[in-house]
Amino acid sequence: MRKAALKTYLYEIIFILIYKLSMDIFLRVSYFVYFLLWILSVIIMIYLFPYLIIFLIGNHYLFVKLDPEKYILIVEKMYKIFKINIMKDFIKINLSVCYWLLNEKEKALKYLNEIKITRLTLPIIKYCYYRNLMEYKYFMGEKEEARKIFDENFRKSGEKLEIGIMLDYENNPQQKIIELEKLLKGKRKLYQIEIKFNLAKTYEEIGNFEKAKELYKEVAEKGNKLYMGKIAQEKILELS
Repeated sequence: MRKAALKTYLYEIIFILIYKLSMDIFLRVSYFVYFLLWILSVIIMIYLFPYLIIFLIGNHYLFVKLDPEKYILIVEKMYKIFKINIMKDFIKINLSVCYWLLNEKEKALKYLNEIKITRLTLPIIKYCYYRNLMEYKYFMGEKEEARKIFDENFRKSGEKLEIGIMLDYENNPQQKIIELEKLLKGKRKLYQIEIKFNLAKTYEEIGNFEKAKELYKEVAEKGNKLYMGKIAQEKILELS
């Protein structure tokens, strides 16, 4: 009995020693890995921080200040030196939007064409790419191409999009106005201006020139740095 108890005691001591040694090694490795990951995170943050700040400032000028020229000035140089493909795609999309808002159609299409959609492309990139391509096709008069992009990429989701409404209610301007006005709620300033511009055109189409002029005035005031703002100014004079 004593021998058996002694053996058990020795086994327990050996087990405890092995367990303690294993845990010490594990903790040392864990701390080392944790330390390496922490250092790596710091390096990534230091590298990305300036680009993130520039990216946020650029978006402020595009979506809040409605100043695409300033966005291009801030971001276009950054685009040329950026090494991260995901961020490059976001910047290409926004640059395409900016040039479109300035009525520089060739440059707008150039940046869209530089985006390569594959199975590995992030869903948000695909969404932005096809949405902007659809808008480009629609306003360039290629409505069947725009409809095809909408049907293949957005129809099933049930999401209400401006171009989808323009396509679906092309021959029903009264319903188009109702749907576009619903779409105004909760949209960014830039998108609100775009929707109001198309609302103004639709009101003009049905002969409600006073409402059209009211909306054109708002577009001209808030979007004075956009090409559609210049068109709105011309429309105000025409309707006056």
